[in-house]
Amino acid sequence: MSTLPPPPAPEQQYAAPAPAQSSNGLGIAALVIGILAFIGAFIPFLNYGAWFLGLIGLVLGIIGLVQKNKKKSVALTGTIISGVAIILSIVLAIAYTAAFASAVNDEIKKQDAQASQPVEVVYDVTGTSTDTSITYSTYTNGGSGSETASNQPLPWTKSITVKKGGTFDFSSFSVTATAGQDGGDVACKITVGGKVVSEQTASGEFAFVTCNATGTDSE
Repeated sequence: MSTLPPPPAPEQQYAAPAPAQSSNGLGIAALVIGILAFIGAFIPFLNYGAWFLGLIGLVLGIIGLVQKNKKKSVALTGTIISGVAIILSIVLAIAYTAAFASAVNDEIKKQDAQASQPVEVVYDVTGTSTDTSITYSTYTNGGSGSETASNQPLPWTKSITVKKGGTFDFSSFSVTATAGQDGGDVACKITVGGKVVSEQTASGEFAFVTCNATGTDSE
């Protein structure tokens, strides 16, 4: 009785090597955009648009993560940074807006306080003239007034109180003085809030002086 030869040994099979992972272009783009968005999140006004840049980086990073045979580390880092940039840009935008609104509100309150602050305006005319003609005028808070006095002995002074703020910067003050035929020295001066803002002198027959000032001259 003959015996059959043993069956041949099965050939050993080797698993195919895993394909090498290539660089992740989308992941690199996500990382670069995420870094730019992160930096922009700290810059006032620019952070209002930084969240959108971070959103682009987040989308690119997620796509880079799901791509096959691509390195994931760069895409993962870009995704995380982009996500953090989105959150930071929104939080800081709200914080900067609140700070700006608070500063504007404080400035409005400051202007309102200044608007109620009284300011003394003093018109002075001095000299040796014995028959001086004087005219002074005031324009402030949208209203104007003017008065004239003839044959005035010197010194002569007139004090008024106006409100600072609002239209005060557009206020104007003026005084003119003319000596009589007998001549002499004549001088004018305007003081606003304790500060001399305009003065002039002249002498002789019919000597003439004029002083002018505005609300901004006292600053």
